[in-house]
Amino acid sequence: MPIAGLSWRKTPIAGRPEKTPVILLHGFAQTPASWNGIASVLQEQVRRTYAPNLFEPESGLALRACDCGEELTATGDAACDRSGSPTGDLVADPACDVAASPTSDPADHPIADPLASLGAVCDRVAAIVHLVARAEGVPVLVGYSMGGRIAAETLVRHPDLPLVGLVLESAGLGPTDEAARAVLARRNGEWAARLRDEGVAAFMDWWETLPLFATQRDLPPVARAAIRAEREAHDAESLARSLEAWGAHHQAAEAETLAALVAVRQAGLPVRYLAGACDAKYAAMADRVRAVGLPVVLIPLAGHNTHLEQPEAFLRGLGPFLA
Repeated sequence: MPIAGLSWRKTPIAGRPEKTPVILLHGFAQTPASWNGIASVLQEQVRRTYAPNLFEPESGLALRACDCGEELTATGDAACDRSGSPTGDLVADPACDVAASPTSDPADHPIADPLASLGAVCDRVAAIVHLVARAEGVPVLVGYSMGGRIAAETLVRHPDLPLVGLVLESAGLGPTDEAARAVLARRNGEWAARLRDEGVAAFMDWWETLPLFATQRDLPPVARAAIRAEREAHDAESLARSLEAWGAHHQAAEAETLAALVAVRQAGLPVRYLAGACDAKYAAMADRVRAVGLPVVLIPLAGHNTHLEQPEAFLRGLGPFLA
């Protein structure tokens, strides 16, 4: 999926070896800040790290690096670098021609509202991958929970993405059958209605009681407060729309997703599934992933959010993908 008109030249910085960039996709009711702990470690490795806001409604792309504030931007058919940092190593090519590569394929234009549909947010993620790959080098794509579902679905829809690795953390891979799809559609509709009727604060009071998040109750109060503040930073309508548009009921069936992941791995893309050993639902999902021959890492003493609860073990899980 080329981004028309995107052209870059690299300006190497002395003492800054080029390393595999990383794209981090957040979960439901999260923001890019949810990756701050992991991103800071990756940045210490002198590795460019991007954590896009999946809820961002603006057209085009504004992709800010976690480490230096540098932005890669692409709007419509054009892309440019708006680096204001002296540590940045990307310079926009002045020869970039906005009209150089016109295209009528909507998938070539990263301008759709990502909340319009699951396809729209997957196209946005694919555009981000291409933008980073052409400007920085081929990246690793990492997705947590909802972000992992979106990453997996993006690979189903865009199997030829330029990636050096795919890491799915506690990610659902689609309904097991049509009856399960109907249950998921009804559940997500009920959750969306609850958000609109009760508001974000009341919804999150209930959301935090789900068994999925039981291990997070043992986190330090400061960490729990940060999680809650991040959840309440969203408005009810955006969260409701994400449930309706991006819900698992829109995903390819689990068997189709697993087959697509096996296919990209056989084609040479390393794939890994991570889950917390204390997260019964996604540990079971990990068993099904392992059953089709894909690598799995179960992280001890972790629940659903392994990168928050056991960050060092999570980073060890990423290790083989980071050149």
